[in-house]
This record gives sequence, C-alpha cells and structure tokens, in this order.
Amino acid sequence: MHQPHTTGLKTRHLLAQTVGSCLPEGLPYNWDEKLRELIEGICLSRSLLLQSIAQTRAGSVRTTENSLSAFLGRERLKMSRAQKACVVRVLKRLSRRRIYRHGGKAVLVIDTTDHAKIRSRRKKRPLPGKGQVRLHNLPTRKTILVPGYQEIWIGILLADRTVLPITRRLWSENGPDCASLNLVELAEIQQAVDIVRETFKLGVILVADSGFRSKSLLHWIKKVEKLDFVIRLQGKLTVRAGESTGLLEALAVWWPQRLRMPWRDGRKNVLVSDVSSRRVSALTESEEEVSFNAVCLTPTKESVAPMFLATTLTTETTHDLMMIVKLYSWRWGIETFFWKFKEGLNARSWRVFASWEAIDRLLAAAHMAYLILVLMAEFAQRGRTKQMRDLWQQMEYLLRRRFARPPLMTLGRFFQLIAMDFPDPCLTGAPL
Repeated sequence: MHQPHTTGLKTRHLLAQTVGSCLPEGLPYNWDEKLRELIEGICLSRSLLLQSIAQTRAGSVRTTENSLSAFLGRERLKMSRAQKACVVRVLKRLSRRRIYRHGGKAVLVIDTTDHAKIRSRRKKRPLPGKGQVRLHNLPTRKTILVPGYQEIWIGILLADRTVLPITRRLWSENGPDCASLNLVELAEIQQAVDIVRETFKLGVILVADSGFRSKSLLHWIKKVEKLDFVIRLQGKLTVRAGESTGLLEALAVWWPQRLRMPWRDGRKNVLVSDVSSRRVSALTESEEEVSFNAVCLTPTKESVAPMFLATTLTTETTHDLMMIVKLYSWRWGIETFFWKFKEGLNARSWRVFASWEAIDRLLAAAHMAYLILVLMAEFAQRGRTKQMRDLWQQMEYLLRRRFARPPLMTLGRFFQLIAMDFPDPCLTGAPL
C-alpha cells in the first residue's frame, strides 16, 4: 500500500479552508458543516454519486451515504442563500480585473444544458418531475427524446474569454415550478444582473443563442430591465426596416455589405462572412414595438445559411460590428463550461432521485464545488500565498513525473490532481 504525498494532507487543509471562506453560516442545526462536507466530497471524488462522495469522509461509507441522502431531502433546507453568497465571495476574490468588460459593462452569457436520465436495471421508481430532453451528438438527424431535465445557466465572461457560472436553475415542464421556460429564464437573468451590480457596480450586456427568439422577451430585456444584448435571431422573424416589412431573411438580402471578417462558430470552424446591418423594429404579441439593430452574417460558403443577430449596441463603425460578432462567438465559452462541469465533476451521472429538491440541491453543491476549485486554481497559479505556490509546484512536479513531455496545466488536470490527493500517479497509474 503506497502512502500519499505529504502535500496531499496540506491540500485537504487548503480545500477545507477555501470552502469555509466561501460559504456563510446560517443553515439550521449542523447543516452548515454537512454542506461543507458535501462540497469537499464532490471536489475530492470528482463525482456526484453519494457513495463516491461518502468514500472521501472518515467512517462507514454506507452511514455517510445515508446521512448525505437524508440531508439533501430535508424539507427546511434552503441552499439558495449559501449558493448566492458563494458566488459573490468567489467573484470578489477573483477581483474586478478578471472580468471582461465591453464599453465598461460586464458580459453575461445564458444557455441551457440537458441532463438525459434513462433509467436502467428495471428500476420502477419514477423520476421526480421528469420531462423530455433531446439526445445530442447522434449520428442521425432524427430528434430522439428521452426522460431528463434541463438546467438554465448564466455565466460571466472573464478576461481570458472563459465563462464562470454564477446562477443556475433546474427546470422541467413537469417539475414543481410550473412557470414557462421563458419566465424562469427571466428570473435567472434578473438574479445574475443583481449579482453583477451588487458585486462590481457594473452594467450588463446579455449574450444568448437562438433560443431567445421571443419578441416579448426582447422587449422585456430592453424596455423593462434596460439591458444591452446580443441575441441570435431566426430568419423567419417578421420585422420592419424603413418602409419595408417582411421576413428578416428576405429583407437582409438587400442590405449593403459593410465588411468581410473571419470568426469562429461553435465548432471552432473559421467562417468568413459578409457582414451587414440595419435598424429594424418588430411588434410583440401585445402590439408593443421593440426596435433594435439587426446584424446579418452571410458566410462565403454557399452551403452555410446566414445568421442574424439582434443587438442594442451601436453599429456605426466597422469596429463596432466586429465586436458584436466577437461577443456572440465568445458565447461558446459557456458550452466549454458545460463540458468541464459534466466531465470534470462527472455531473453526467447522479442518482439522487428521492425528490426534485434533492436533485436541485446536489447540482447546487456541485456548482459551488466548481467555483471553489476554479478559485483554488487561480490562486495557485498566481502564487497568492506560500501554500498556494507549493501546491502549484507540486502539481507541476507530478506532471513531470507522469509524462516525458509534460502537458500544460489545465483546469481539468487541476481537478484530477486535487481529487487524487497527491498519491504519486506513477505508482497508481491514474490517468491525467
């Protein structure tokens, strides 16, 4: 039996210290302690399975697993305050310099991800509040629906063009929250905007994909919340441009080209597109008019359809147009976060099906664990303290021991090394 590196014990201490500094007191009974144990367990196990989390604690695994399951199902347990406080504290400790700003405003990115939950082994117990989600990355274009849940995430764009998640919401058409997806998204936008304004005193630019095609939603964002936005539109939207009225895709054909630029789409393919823009307006379902700048990107490849963006940002100069396209392309950072979250913390596989609240609380704890690991990686790389400098040096040492040509230290590898608690990977054969 190999012995863990002595730095591993220091890492557990640093992790516990960081978790304690990011979470406030306030839960009843001893639930603050249980929440910290849950978050530490997710960080160390890189899993949302309660049995895996229980193995990171001292004592009987079965007893700890049952205790965590009972904790997540408590009726009086309210984690929303702790989750918001964790987000605010992590943002403040990362500092305002790490936030990307365009025109003095922070950039928020909103998107949804699916959690497909296909029950196996003839389990008859129904999933609580299950809905229907699509299976992705299939070799066929046919849409296949399976039981599962959707999760709405809003992240803030950092200076290195990565996205840090700040709010999340579990949703299903059959869940206890009977509000429509649009209404839930509005509530999440309000919460994220409040966090940014409270923490940094900054305005906000909202960036979203084509799911936000409701004209009423555009009206609410612009007129009620008074937010700037860059949102992808469908070409089938009826708009008025000058004296002409018709489908956006039909009118945009006649707009003069203002520049040609390369940019990357979601698959990181470089697309060279002709860019044009025009001020347009549309009527909402309540007959209220909402006006915005419409930007049309027509790829030079004939096989690729044009793309349309709605924005309240100015389009007076070619630089303004280029920045609008870049802001939308950086939206892909939230998709990268989804991959890191599901792969780095194994958030694809969780089996807490006792109640809707238990599922939501487990994902909330995983969100806080992700933020704390990002914060530790940031401080270790910067060398904020001697302990953090030692932590980073030890990680680099392990990579040199494991590889002839050591790879770059990425956030995913940082997650893995934290979870290993620094046993020597050359001895354990653990993949990096």
